[in-house]
Amino acid sequence: MSVAAAYLVSDGVVLGTDSSSTVQIQTPHGSGVVQLLTHSQKIFEVGNNSRIGLCTWGAASIGNISHRTIAAQLAENITEKTTIEEAATTLVGIVEPKVKKEKVKFVGYYLGGWNPESHEPACFHLQITQDISKKEPLSLGLCRFSGNPMFFTRVFKGYDPQLRTNLLQELKSSFSGTLPVNFDSIFEKAFEKVSVPLLTVGFRDLPIREAIDFVYSYLHLTIKVEKYKFGPPTCGGPIEVAFISTDRLFRWVSHKPFYSAIIEEESEYGIG
Repeated sequence: MSVAAAYLVSDGVVLGTDSSSTVQIQTPHGSGVVQLLTHSQKIFEVGNNSRIGLCTWGAASIGNISHRTIAAQLAENITEKTTIEEAATTLVGIVEPKVKKEKVKFVGYYLGGWNPESHEPACFHLQITQDISKKEPLSLGLCRFSGNPMFFTRVFKGYDPQLRTNLLQELKSSFSGTLPVNFDSIFEKAFEKVSVPLLTVGFRDLPIREAIDFVYSYLHLTIKVEKYKFGPPTCGGPIEVAFISTDRLFRWVSHKPFYSAIIEEESEYGIG
């Protein structure tokens, strides 16, 4: 698992991810070996000097086809007049048959940038599985996290996404008498009343620099929590952030160099 984010604001679109990917390898003896790699790239500029960016999570690749190759194929199939929604539809058309052929369980993308002529920003959330493909536009002022959104949700809402369901089930199972007929409704109203003040709500259509900080902060939080909780981390590695502002093309904010893994290995042995 990994973590990815997209933030659509009036200034443009911010994309962010970690750098981890999990690869399952079949040995000659038939047993599966899981390997965690921490220098994967999951944000791509779609073409050169482009107004469109791509961010991925879920499957590390589609069979032997990398997401870098998918981004290149998408660039070959769009023009300067292609809207972001049309590009998203084209991306689904490229990926969907490959997912079915390679029997990939799930792959997700954020595709964002600005539309030609109007320069209006847009971003789409795409989910592609063996059975269904979904394409959903992000609302202006909405930052969305995918892959491992639990800790973002905990901080933003003030509670874990499972708390509502778990608490309701626990109350029902521990109630000694007969439950009121409208118990669920009573619980929902009470939970809503006490949880609303916990929301970390502020101005949502942030300036582009603040949106970049917002995305980076929550990615950093998720990676650190995963590092220190029990069990193997589901995300990690260098954080990468890119953005497309409505007046300019794709730009990197934080992008690891191609020698990042070398530096990591040298540092472990005191060479760096």
